[in-house]
Amino acid sequence: MTSFDEQRLRLSGKVAFVSGGGKGIGRTICLQLAALGACVALTGSRDMEAVRDTAAAIGARGGKAIALPMDLADRPAVDAAVAEAVKRFGRLDIVVNNAGASRRGRLLDLSSEDWSHVFAIQTLGFFHLAVAGARQMIAGGNGGAIVAIAGASALRCYPGNGAYGPSKAAVLSAVRQMAVEWAPHGIRVNSVLPGPVRPDDVDWQSAEPALAEEVLRIPLRRAATPLEVAEAVAYLVTAGYVTGQDIVVDGGSTTTWYIN
Repeated sequence: MTSFDEQRLRLSGKVAFVSGGGKGIGRTICLQLAALGACVALTGSRDMEAVRDTAAAIGARGGKAIALPMDLADRPAVDAAVAEAVKRFGRLDIVVNNAGASRRGRLLDLSSEDWSHVFAIQTLGFFHLAVAGARQMIAGGNGGAIVAIAGASALRCYPGNGAYGPSKAAVLSAVRQMAVEWAPHGIRVNSVLPGPVRPDDVDWQSAEPALAEEVLRIPLRRAATPLEVAEAVAYLVTAGYVTGQDIVVDGGSTTTWYIN
């Protein structure tokens, strides 16, 4: 992570709201947006200790952040969390929906409850957060940027994870619908589609040999780092003429359909 002093503060004075900001990609997105000058409101539903730790890390680097509990499937809770962020920071400019859910199982074995749970978090949850954010942005009159962390799974299917890809594919369609409807308000809506993502300072290959073998068939022959996904988010929230688009951060794997 680049230090604050080495960054151009492109988001100075802006306020970002990030769901699922406690760990992994979400934590790195929060740190990157804060490094660019944004105040960050970040949320979690279960591991609030990790969310508070991310907020503390931002504070230790000279930034401003608050940690808020939020269940994406609960629309009043989403509305309340977004409203609290605006109350604390005075505005809202950026929304990143990073939180997600998965229930393993092939379609013939997947229960209705598991299917509904995945869609409630991935698809309905994105709708809840994007609409709550857009309403605040419209009220503020300054426009804004909304980014969905979808996933390469939206473009291809993985046997054994039957609800995940369909729920993410629905998010891509929602992104386009929102981009068209909210463009008159100066709100841009885009998505980032990561492929395999793993930290580059951990020997994850030993713990996940099957994934490590698959990654070697990606054209770039490695997994993405969380920072590379966060950099795509940072581009989209600052690219003023880009909306309704998907950035695939997968090392070229969707061009080869590398998983047999």
